[in-house]
Amino acid sequence: MRGRQPMSGRGVALLVAFAVLLALAGGPAPLRAAAPVSKHVLPNGLTVLIKENPTADLVAVDVLVRSGPRVEEADEGGAAFFVREMLFRGTARRTAAEIASGLESVGGALSAVTSLDYTELAAVAPTAAADTALDVLADLVTDAKFDPADVEVQRRVSLARLRARADQPATRAFDLAITTLYGAHPYSKGLLGSVDTVSALTGERLVTFYRMFFTAPNMVVSVAGNLTTEVALRKIGRAFANLRADPVPHRVRLLPVVESALAPRPSQPQEVREVRQTAAAWITIGYLGAGVGHRDWAALRVLSAILGEGLSSRLFVEIREKQGLAYQVGSSFSTLAGPGPLVMSAGTDPANQAKVVDGLLREAARLRDTLPSPEEMDRARQRIIGVHAIDHEDLRRQAFLPGLYELLGVGSAFDARIPDLISRVTAEDVQRAARLYVQQPTVVVVAPAPR
Repeated sequence: MRGRQPMSGRGVALLVAFAVLLALAGGPAPLRAAAPVSKHVLPNGLTVLIKENPTADLVAVDVLVRSGPRVEEADEGGAAFFVREMLFRGTARRTAAEIASGLESVGGALSAVTSLDYTELAAVAPTAAADTALDVLADLVTDAKFDPADVEVQRRVSLARLRARADQPATRAFDLAITTLYGAHPYSKGLLGSVDTVSALTGERLVTFYRMFFTAPNMVVSVAGNLTTEVALRKIGRAFANLRADPVPHRVRLLPVVESALAPRPSQPQEVREVRQTAAAWITIGYLGAGVGHRDWAALRVLSAILGEGLSSRLFVEIREKQGLAYQVGSSFSTLAGPGPLVMSAGTDPANQAKVVDGLLREAARLRDTLPSPEEMDRARQRIIGVHAIDHEDLRRQAFLPGLYELLGVGSAFDARIPDLISRVTAEDVQRAARLYVQQPTVVVVAPAPR
């Protein structure tokens, strides 16, 4: 039940090249991208997406719930992650062992991920076992048990994860940057919450959270595989018939209205330094970007690719290859319902930390001051479009991605529109986004004490 692991930079580069060549050759990737996704809303308010794909005798089912730090109250940080873990500790019908073996026994697999915006429960199984996959997933979101003894066991596990994450300088630097950058916004709590909030969460509070957010109108079920739309709808309707139909919680509907007030872009630079007994210095520099529904989202994606994604990006070439100042460096821009963070990160020798911070800020300034070259623009666009094509080779991602965008509020069709959106981004768009968003940095350094 672990989250997906990212590919290495070199692996992505090779796969992107393959995907671009395949698309230019008229291979199967464009055909898969054009496969329709149909949307249906069941009487209980559950949104269902179906993508027929008979190329393999498999079915992937993705259940996405608007349940993440985005919807947590200030004093319930970590509740979404805690609840997700509790689902697998037993339901009224299944023990933890039976949940684990339910799909494994028919050749399937079960996984779960919590993001800032959602909780995802996913299953992939042979088509003949589709009913089993749907039944297990429906059981988790409908009738989790929350046994008091299991709650305390999970609390200890969650606290141990929090402490382990805080002990890693790279993740500590990132978490400090997110907390500082987002201020009063719910994203500031991070995925796991804090020792204080996790320690204070009662079983009753967790059950209330579960019942509030795990409801039909607050969820999307997305299916891809060898089922006809008619058959898939019938099976989903039967499996999720007992799902609670309470309306979307008020806080879910309210947040988009007050979002900009909760997370204003900083008016001046922010800096956080923390001393840790570690061999390396870890640096994270963050900026508040835009949400997935904003017109600047695509420009920010291309901006991040130019800045620090891959072996030909500016950060990799300038800071690692030319100057040898960092053994790990890169950037990322997260796709979120709310303002996504644009982040630069680097690991370096403590003696070089000041040079690395200066180098990262210099590359950010260069994006504001000069237009990217045509070659940089082409590389960045091809990389993003290529990774997007590769992503859709996986049946599980064919279920997940339309469901994700439906849940985030831009609609399932957004997934198919991404290559066109990216291809239309110009160098002027990237510079304009840099001048708007890449202004006042939040700089975090986690490093050993000076000698």
